Amino acid sequence: MKKALFYILILICFSCGKDGKRCEGEATALLNGDEWKASNVMNPDAQLDNYFRIKFLTFDDIGDVEKKLSISKVPYKVGKYYLYRSNLFIGDSLTTVSLSQFLEGDQPIGAWGLDEEPDSSNYIDISFYDECTGEVEGTFNFTLSGRTIFTYERDTLQFTDGWFEGRICGDD
Repeated sequence: MKKALFYILILICFSCGKDGKRCEGEATALLNGDEWKASNVMNPDAQLDNYFRIKFLTFDDIGDVEKKLSISKVPYKVGKYYLYRSNLFIGDSLTTVSLSQFLEGDQPIGAWGLDEEPDSSNYIDISFYDECTGEVEGTFNFTLSGRTIFTYERDTLQFTDGWFEGRICGDD
């Protein structure tokens, strides 16, 4: 009986995440009060065990990446995590956020990040995580500031009522 249970447990573990579901997810939010939608890809963090990252992507009319919103160093567990400026603390385990804008999919033309130290208004909240399938769901709120190469004025991007779902897949 113990041997049979052992083999069933091994079979279950090896079948985790092999159900053929898609790796892409979706996200919605209000961006400065207007509806915002993006697809997302979630991958394990290449530098830190026990963390993953989310890349929210929006596309232009011809299908090139227009903006990439990245949330890095997200723990593999349910919980609320305050966000820090991206690259401020390289090598640590603080959850970070940044946004890049592109021209024709590959030419960076703008960058946004957190201006201030973390506070309760800048966060990601993982409400569901399935260790076996890699499925994740959560919410987010934060305010970023930055600019494009076409203007010297700083711009504020406020993401509110954010929601996302998807699946952590593969390597970075």
